[in-house]
Amino acid sequence: MDQNLFNYNDEDIDSVIEYSHKLLNRKFSDVMEEYNRSLYKSYDDYNDRVVSEVQDKAISMKSKGQYGNYIEKYFYGYQPNSDSEADFEKIGVELKVTPFKINKNGTLSAKERLVLTILNYMEENLEDFYSTHLWKKCAKILLLFYNGLIPNQTMKDYVIEKIFLYEWFEEDMAVILEDYQKITDKIKNGRAHELSESDGNYLSTCTKGAGKGKDLRQQPFSHELAKQRAWEIKSSYMTYLINHKIFNQSDQESVLANFRGEKKSFTEVIAEKILSYKGFSEQELYDRFEVNPKAKGKNSTLIRKILGLTGDLDKTKEFQKANMNLRVIRVDKNNLPKEDSPFKTYCFKELAATDSWVSSHVYNEIYNKRFLFVIFKEIEPKLFVLDSIKFWGFQDRQLEEIQRVWQETRQIISDGVKLTQNGNKVSTNFPQSKINKILFTKLHATNTYYEIDKGKFVGKGSLSDTDELPDGRRITKHSFWMPKKFIKEILDGNWD
Repeated sequence: MDQNLFNYNDEDIDSVIEYSHKLLNRKFSDVMEEYNRSLYKSYDDYNDRVVSEVQDKAISMKSKGQYGNYIEKYFYGYQPNSDSEADFEKIGVELKVTPFKINKNGTLSAKERLVLTILNYMEENLEDFYSTHLWKKCAKILLLFYNGLIPNQTMKDYVIEKIFLYEWFEEDMAVILEDYQKITDKIKNGRAHELSESDGNYLSTCTKGAGKGKDLRQQPFSHELAKQRAWEIKSSYMTYLINHKIFNQSDQESVLANFRGEKKSFTEVIAEKILSYKGFSEQELYDRFEVNPKAKGKNSTLIRKILGLTGDLDKTKEFQKANMNLRVIRVDKNNLPKEDSPFKTYCFKELAATDSWVSSHVYNEIYNKRFLFVIFKEIEPKLFVLDSIKFWGFQDRQLEEIQRVWQETRQIISDGVKLTQNGNKVSTNFPQSKINKILFTKLHATNTYYEIDKGKFVGKGSLSDTDELPDGRRITKHSFWMPKKFIKEILDGNWD
């Protein structure tokens, strides 16, 4: 009996890729039907022409997390394992099956980060990226992409839509090596227990295992146990990869476009360009770069022009890969910011209805971001000069507090926001900065407008300043904010 299943040469990368293309646009149920019909149940049995005697148990098509393992077993014919070698050892290719999603606005994004391999603190090479177990196992990664967010779909309906051989783009290696150094420096300084997903821009680490203290591991330069972690490619980088390398969307502006030939990371380029104007006043810079000092978003425009960009910094290749956000902060002589710092406004009903942390507004727009802080310091009353910059991201040790504020806000919205009127002013019962030291909620509009009773509004705003609550009332749009005292702690290095 002739069969196509397992008909590839694991010593030839072109053969593996050609065979992989037979997966395209096929439901997993079709793969299983072919497997069940075949005489051979593994790659080795097929090549040895030994009829397999393995009796497979029926699998549940609801166990979506097993999809990648099942593809390895039922399509490629080898048992999923945690070996230190690449899946296709003879050609040095690791196989990863990873989901993407189509967002409500029609854009594409990664559904999750790409977990690569366990980071062994005691054995990993902490000096040379190209000598690491990570590089040995994952220098080449065969990526199989499927849509993992289709309503009412079970695993039998999953379809591989794109196949891509990832070989670590040279244009990104300066950043990846910088990420590697920051992570390994923490380990060498006895701080493996303080590692966080925010440590890297493109390459980072994530916790791996059951959690709750069951996966603590020894580290080489401290007696303190650290959580088991795995190397990962961040979801923001995967989103960029999906949009601009896999599905071939339009290209973007690059921070590094004017620095070809120089082996510098985008963070080094940004620091060099911005800090070349250290000590210049705001007005001097507005004049030099022809920025209207009264315009909305003037500081973002200024930084964009300093970097020689024509479009928004947040939309450049590098900022999208790193999921980075620009924050221009004015501080007094003691480094205390003049104001709290807001995030994007959120939709009340959507925030309350989203119970998945990794799908939430707070995770995607706040916790999972990295930030470029550009600091202007007050040296005389109302005279601010460019002083410094800082790259930063939320730490794992802040996760519990941020999730608490998120859940509390959702609960208040679901239970019904309490509005307290005092003349023409209205207050709410949202989490405030006096109690919530990292993140709190307040209005995000110049003019306020609150529906105290059905059809009865208080405030000088209009309906365009409001958003609808689950109970039908409309109140001023809100957002989460970082308190200025917390930002001072960040700038002072207390959360590095």
